[in-house]
This record gives sequence, structure tokens and C-alpha cells, in this order.
Amino acid sequence: MPCATEALSRNGPVVKTKKNQFSLIAALLLTACLASACSSDLKEPEPSTTGGTTSGGSTGNDNNQDTNGTFSLTMSSSTIAIVEGEQATVNVQIQRSEGYDRPVTVAMREVPTPQDDKLTWVFSNTQFTSGNDSASITLSLNYSALPIQRQSRQLQVFGTDGNNQRAATLNLDIEPTDKPDVYLLAGQSNMVGISKLDAKEALPGQADAQQERIWQLNVTGNDGENFKSISSFVDESAIAVPDPRLTPAVDPLHEGFDTRVSGKLGTRVGLGMSFAKRAVANTQADVYLVPAAWSDTGFCVRDRAAFQGFLGWNAAPTPNNPKLSGTLLLDRAVARTNLALRETNGILRGILWHQGEADASDIDCAVLYRDNLRAMISAMRSRIDLDARGQIARGENSDVPFVVGTMSKGPPYNDPNDEGRLIVDGVHRNITQVARHTAFVDNDDLVPPDYPCGQNDDCVHFGARAYRLMGSRYYDYLLEAAAGQ
Repeated sequence: MPCATEALSRNGPVVKTKKNQFSLIAALLLTACLASACSSDLKEPEPSTTGGTTSGGSTGNDNNQDTNGTFSLTMSSSTIAIVEGEQATVNVQIQRSEGYDRPVTVAMREVPTPQDDKLTWVFSNTQFTSGNDSASITLSLNYSALPIQRQSRQLQVFGTDGNNQRAATLNLDIEPTDKPDVYLLAGQSNMVGISKLDAKEALPGQADAQQERIWQLNVTGNDGENFKSISSFVDESAIAVPDPRLTPAVDPLHEGFDTRVSGKLGTRVGLGMSFAKRAVANTQADVYLVPAAWSDTGFCVRDRAAFQGFLGWNAAPTPNNPKLSGTLLLDRAVARTNLALRETNGILRGILWHQGEADASDIDCAVLYRDNLRAMISAMRSRIDLDARGQIARGENSDVPFVVGTMSKGPPYNDPNDEGRLIVDGVHRNITQVARHTAFVDNDDLVPPDYPCGQNDDCVHFGARAYRLMGSRYYDYLLEAAAGQ
């Protein structure tokens, strides 16, 4: 009786096999052989340098030329293609020499060992017996948190009968998904972009020019004309222009696209476009921005005529604390993102947040900022509709990157005794302790004279030159947030 394979069922169930399971199978086989004093050489073979062969061929590593040759391991193809988010199938066969009927166990691993577990595979059968010498391998490539590039990876399929081993190499050509990358832009005025008037440089070749493959949700402006009631903040006809819903991304991002001029008449810029230009250079898909910021807003009540006590970013109503405002801006941001995901069939790739100036102006509100921000991040990641990545990208354990930028320290906002700003700034700088997969952008150097301030030279707002650099930095730290825990 062949000794090694008795450790596993001859006709075992379908097995989901990952990178390290070859070692597990080898260990089981070795244990069985030692228990019955049989001969075995089960050290893991060196990676094969030959590709898988078509049916009828032979490939693998011979550890003992005198005893090998009793079976060969062949594959239906040496190279297959797989699209991110989809599956691909390849067949493996055992071909036997005359009279050879020993059971053969198969397993697969990726070489070198990858840094992620997005690629998985399932064998229809891992125990081959005479008369049952073929199986299919179904490979699945799950979506990554961030866009991937076209790439090639290598897998090795191993077969062993306890004494002899064979290996075949399978080359995998990976194609990224073409589902668009969607980014939410949220916060107050510095996310809107309050540079000086006439700062936009939008001619071809200039810093703020349109770029192919960068689009946006065609949002309505932040004014009482578009938002006349509380219900309007989640009304799709109010939160975005019905026709066209999606337009080329153009500064100012938070203004609607003017079809009469195929652009926008506004002349201010923000950080969103420079961020998108970095992002689109590292993806095969289009990039869609969802502008959702509103000037002079936060978690606390602001002095305004309309929606007093309601126009806030809170995750839930706060009737027991008159300092805190409502949920309307979070509601609108979620509704706009859901609309963009539905219209584009895209994937939420990140959330950009710039806010804090409003809350820093009230020490009581500043003290609450950390908890309010944590609750908002959780609400955004939980309430935004599922996309192709599924539940892994939603809820408390979501890996959707969240990036926050520090407030301007242009004078007079660099007062070291401003307790409210120090508290809020500390939350920004320690954002990784507030929520997972987060990062902060340090903007302390973006101050005059090298970086002139924004509207009316008030340094509560950054200027155009600073915004352009900030957007690029946001992208760098988005990558850091995605890679973090």
C-alpha cells in the first residue's frame, strides 16, 4: 500500500489553497511516511524554470532520476490571463507510466511569496488516483484597496507521490479593472478652494488645465437656491445637476459645469485637481471626484441664517449638546458619493478631508473634535453604498484610506497660545490613533512669503500655489493610509 498518501483522503473535498499550503501538505505526507518507515524525500523543490506544458507533455524537477518518471504533471496552458475582480480556470493532469497507480497529491504556491492575499485559488480535487487524474484550478483575484498596474506573477503547481515530485510553472498575466476610481472631497473652505480670484491657470499646458480621464460629479453650488429644505440635502435633483450628471473635472470643483462655455466661469482653485492628476497617473481607470465640502462648517453650530443647528458634519443628531450642529453635510456627502458610484459603477478609493478651523474657534468644540471626527469617519465608511469590493471596504474595519490636512499656520494663525487650534491640530497629527487606514498631510511650510495666502490675503485660507502642492501631498499620504493598519 502506498504509505505517504494515506495521510489524506484519496478523494478529498474541494480545497481552497493559498500560498503556504504546499508546506502543510508536504508536512502531512512526511509525517505519514515516517510513521510507516517508508522512503521519502519531501523537501520543497526549487522553483521550476520550465513552464507548464500542454496535455501530453512533461515538466518538473527530478530529485532522483532513477526513481522519477513514474508520473508527469502537465497543465492545459503555461500562461493565463485574469482580470482584477474576476476568475480564470486552468486544468492540471497527471500522466502515468504503464502500471503505475500510486496516489498523487497536488498543491500550488505563488513565487516569490506576495505581499497581499488578493489572489486565491481552489482545486476541484487535490488527490489524484488512477482513473481520476485531472482537476481544474479556479483562480480568483480580489480587488485591491488602491488601483493596481498591469503585471505578471508566477505560480508553481507541485505533485508528489511521497517519493517523487514534479513541478510545473503557471504564468499569470494580471489586468487591472476598468471600473473608475472615485474619491470623496469633504470638509470646509480649504477643501472647497478659496484661493484669490483669477488664480486659475486653465489654458492647455498650464497648472490647472483639464486632463483626460479626470471627471467629477456635476454638483450644485453651496447656496440657498439649490438647498431650500432639509430634505434637499439628500435629494438627487438638488445635490447634483441632472443633465449632465458627470462632467470633466474643472476648477472650481464645487461649482456646476456650465455647458455654455464647456467649463466654469469661476476663477478660484483648490487641491482636488492636483490630487487627481497624481492619482490618474497611477491607474488604468478614469478618476472621478465627488466635491462635497461647504465653507465655514464643522461639527459645531456656526452663526448663519439658514439651517442654523443643522448644517454640520456630525454622524448623528446631537440634541443634548446645543454646541453641536446637525448631520446635513455628512448626509449630502454620502448621497453624492452613492450617486457617483451608481452612475460610474466605480470603486471608492479614498476620502480627503480638510476641516478644523471652524471647530478650533470654540474651545468646548475643539475638545469634542477627536470623538466627532472618529464618528464621522466611521459613518462615511459604513453608510456609503457597497461597490465592487464588497463589505471588506465598508464598516468599522474598512480599509478605504482617509487623509486629513493640517490647517494653515500663516499669520496670525500661528499663535502658539491658541488652545483651540492646538487641540484640533493635535487630532490631525495623531489621526492614526483616531481611526485605521488614515494619514495626515503636514502643511506647516505652505505660508508666506513663498506661498501667498488665499482670498483677501487672509491666511485662514491657502493660496493657489499651496493648494496645488497640497493636492500632490494628499496623494502621497493616501498611499501611506492604504498601506497602514
